Amino acid sequence: MKPLSNETKTEDENQTLENNLEFLSPYFLGAYAENNDILEKLLLEFVRDHIYWRRNYHPEDKPPITPKMMNSESYQNSMSKIREELHSLTAKLKRSVPFYNPRYIGHMSSDLMMPALLAQLITCFYNPNNITGESGAVTLEMELEVGQQFSRMFGFNTDPTKTPCAWGHLTSGGTNANYESLWNFRAAKLYPVAIKNTLKKLNLEIDLSEQSDDYKNFNDYSLWELANFSIDQVIEMLIAIPSLINVKYGEEKLHEYKIEVDKNRIEYLGQALFYAENWQLKPPVVIVPATAHYSWEKAMRVLGFGSSSLIKVPLNSAMRMDENELKRILCNLKSQNVPVLAVVGVLGTTEYGTIDPIDSIVKLRKECIKEGLNYYIHVDAAWGGYLTSLFRDENDQLLPLSEIKQHLNYFPSEKIYNCFVALSEVDSVTIDPHKQGYLPFGTGGFIARNRDIVRLLSTDADYVFSQTEEPDFMQIGQYILEGSKPGSNAAAVYVAHAVLPLNSESFGRVIRQTVRSAEYFFDQLKELKKKLKDKVCLTVPFDPDSNLVTIAINPDGNQNLAVMNEFAETVYKELTHDPKAPIQTKDFLGSKTQLSIKNLTKDEQSELFKKLHLFDKNSSTERDDKIFLLRHTLMNPWLSAENDGLNYIDQYCIYLEKILLETVKKY
Repeated sequence: MKPLSNETKTEDENQTLENNLEFLSPYFLGAYAENNDILEKLLLEFVRDHIYWRRNYHPEDKPPITPKMMNSESYQNSMSKIREELHSLTAKLKRSVPFYNPRYIGHMSSDLMMPALLAQLITCFYNPNNITGESGAVTLEMELEVGQQFSRMFGFNTDPTKTPCAWGHLTSGGTNANYESLWNFRAAKLYPVAIKNTLKKLNLEIDLSEQSDDYKNFNDYSLWELANFSIDQVIEMLIAIPSLINVKYGEEKLHEYKIEVDKNRIEYLGQALFYAENWQLKPPVVIVPATAHYSWEKAMRVLGFGSSSLIKVPLNSAMRMDENELKRILCNLKSQNVPVLAVVGVLGTTEYGTIDPIDSIVKLRKECIKEGLNYYIHVDAAWGGYLTSLFRDENDQLLPLSEIKQHLNYFPSEKIYNCFVALSEVDSVTIDPHKQGYLPFGTGGFIARNRDIVRLLSTDADYVFSQTEEPDFMQIGQYILEGSKPGSNAAAVYVAHAVLPLNSESFGRVIRQTVRSAEYFFDQLKELKKKLKDKVCLTVPFDPDSNLVTIAINPDGNQNLAVMNEFAETVYKELTHDPKAPIQTKDFLGSKTQLSIKNLTKDEQSELFKKLHLFDKNSSTERDDKIFLLRHTLMNPWLSAENDGLNYIDQYCIYLEKILLETVKKY
């Protein structure tokens, strides 16, 4: 073991570490609430400011809560009850998991960004509703600006004078953002079918080749062709065809067309009736990696696609979507004339933190388009979205690979770098500020490359929204899945990004520190592996792509998967929190995950079993089909801080070694 103590580090390394920790110090409450004074001072200051704001609105009015009421027995009893219940609440909360502490390296939770926390708490007193500008004008503007910030970070155009122009908004979490991507995609994918059916019913003939050589007479398109236009092409049709009808047939026919085209859409007819009327068109499928979050299966059920239409691509040895398998699946679907609604790539999987080959998904789409198959691309970057801040300079320009790598040992590889570069070519992205944005839970984000797709989504409610031709994002509720939504979340993200903009030298420094921690942990595990080689086979089954590291452990000499899993679960019990026991009894807290063997190709299965010193699964009678892994999320900003001469990662490795040696004696 080579701990990162002051004695073993160079003077430059010590200075760099000190500078990084100093940079981070104002932005978090701290593992031991070191910034409690400033938190209390600022919160009190702005609560008082809110109170003044209330009292300054028509101060001539008589306050409805009188001193007499406040001195009454019932009032005092109620106040006592409130205080009692709050004391009870905080007593119960003491049993919570200490996410804020660097001794917690389990799930995707950590200390909170203090300016964001303050912004959220303060804004709650104003209670804005970001469903429309009428009820949340200030915070809705903040939300839309945050959407623009994310758009620029991902490489999308945000200049409204150029098309396509991106937009984004906040959601309650990544799950809702994932739902929204499919909702958007379905609206665009099947709209051309509604157009053709409407033109046919109204006996209208529209020749788009007069507008562009990329198109032909609309009546000449097959259903397969209609289901394989890009989003940008669908938007062009949405805008161009009404104009052509107006010129050729007049306003009366245009009005008739607008009513009829809506009645021919899947959103109006429902899936059963839509496909009954278009029986030659097969329902589309959605393709995801085997590591995709469980929300994707829920999305397929909620939106009526059915989970049988969710195709999972096997993984390669790096736990990324296997590119060759994806190509094989797409070719098979094309041969059967099955439309592909979307291919989803994950930028930081929940279990392993791995990054799918986004660049290959983009490249493969270009190849498929030549063969007549088009699909939309969504990137689920709920975990890894904020990693993108490492790749941008202060002007939102992409940094060269060499400049990013000079601050880190391994991250990013050229392959991973190309994945981030390719983000600018996808159709939409999910991001979770409540993960690597260090915000309180309940804040996700959805970003679309072409904001005009909302023209296909509008749901009009006369009591809330007004009717306009151009999308009015201050009436956001008609374009999103959610209804009432807290403006306080938008204020939190807005302030966090104002304090630490999304570039390499601001927010990126927070992210860089966590990646450094993961790289250091990865190196320390190599040392621990050597130290334990005659007692425990400790393996990092695949190199980490981000700041999440998994470990497989197997007693030396064991070749049985069931025994290996039992051993790992026994070790994990020492790293998990029992809500009934005092949290102080645990030195460190981790998490677990399982690697499903069926998600790997046969060759990858054999390679992994060899690495773990197990019998090849194909020749084993063992019924277990999953491998139990210890999972570590190294996102706490203070992991590299010194504690009794060692940093927290060193201490965890010593603790893990102790547990392993004690547990292996039983095997």
